[in-house]
Amino acid sequence: MKRFVWILVLAILLIPALAFAQKVTLEFVVWNYSLETIQDNIAQFQKSNPDIKVNVKDYTWPTYHDTMVLRFKGKTKTDIMYNGEDWLPEFAAAGWVAALEDYFPEVRKYKEKTAPYALADMTYNGKLYGLSYYADLITFQYNKKILKDKGITAPNTWDDVLNASLKLKAGGLEFPICYEYNETLPNFLQAYISQVYGRGGTMFDAKLAPQFNNPNSEAFKQMQWLQDAVVKHKIVAYGSHETKVDLAMNTGQHAFTVMYNYMLAAMNNADKPLSGDFDMIPMPGAKHGCLGFAKFYCMTTQAAKDPARRNAAWKFIEAFGGGDYNVAKRWAVEKGLGFAALPLMDDPDVKKAWANWIDMDKFKAQAKLAFNGTQTEWMGMWSGFFRPLMAKAINGDSTVKEVMDQGALKWSEYKELLGK
Repeated sequence: MKRFVWILVLAILLIPALAFAQKVTLEFVVWNYSLETIQDNIAQFQKSNPDIKVNVKDYTWPTYHDTMVLRFKGKTKTDIMYNGEDWLPEFAAAGWVAALEDYFPEVRKYKEKTAPYALADMTYNGKLYGLSYYADLITFQYNKKILKDKGITAPNTWDDVLNASLKLKAGGLEFPICYEYNETLPNFLQAYISQVYGRGGTMFDAKLAPQFNNPNSEAFKQMQWLQDAVVKHKIVAYGSHETKVDLAMNTGQHAFTVMYNYMLAAMNNADKPLSGDFDMIPMPGAKHGCLGFAKFYCMTTQAAKDPARRNAAWKFIEAFGGGDYNVAKRWAVEKGLGFAALPLMDDPDVKKAWANWIDMDKFKAQAKLAFNGTQTEWMGMWSGFFRPLMAKAINGDSTVKEVMDQGALKWSEYKELLGK
């Protein structure tokens, strides 16, 4: 009887300890890039944090935004997610994601260590919502060997790009430009905006009124340039995805492209036929600006409402997006992914790895001229509307004026409906 009593007392005493030892399970949602690396990073995090279990769910990049909207509306358990610069205002305004600053003010220490364009992308209404998973630039990339062999100077303006392309075409290169063309991808619009920034233009004024439908705007001129390149001069071949463009560029049949900068690492990979032939130059145009952006780890309001999940989510986000930046460094060294963390710019391991495919000083110089995109609650929706119109303009199925006017009208409708 005494033994039974002691067992009962011991069991009662152990109840709080057992409760404390229970794992917190986090649901982490990503798009399906390099899942093996994500899983390995999670495994290492769980070793260091045995009280936290992380389940990962992935979706394709083209369907990610719409799938996340359905998850949130259906109240599917979601704690941490990859978020994007054009979705944050929409998701925050809907009450689906939480500002880290509201719960963990210590996150502010990372602001001064973050590239300005990336910090802007992770901030909404003055509050920081995430820490960066990946940040990059959309840059102008070219085959330096082709230009050297043909005695062509690297272009400085879009007129230079056209003239170089026409010379290459006359010399036997049928399509000097290989362009990532896929209206379902957000980067289809982003690549165009980066070109507009190169010209020194903008899409909207300070009050968010559309500027791109003005025929005198740099945005309008660049869309007309793209249409002329495709329809009039026939110097452009399409790749439906960045990986397709990578393969096409490595055939030596194309000299120019505009893509996420990390694709230089892929094109210059030692296993590729033309490894080492590719380089970047400042985005053509009067100002050489470009689009800089951030994708980041973000906590949902579902997690924020539960203290255990909230604290576990912060521990995860800081481990993956902050701290000593080991996760971001791994992505940079192993995959060539860009980063928002300024200390990594001078990290010896990053510099050594990147030296295989890019001149770090060139990247730094372009990054200083980078701007983030326009952030509004309706940008994601408008992007989905405008991209098919862009495709019509580029292919010559509609005039640039018709497309720009339709895009401006829809933007103004969204602004009136959802603007503050």
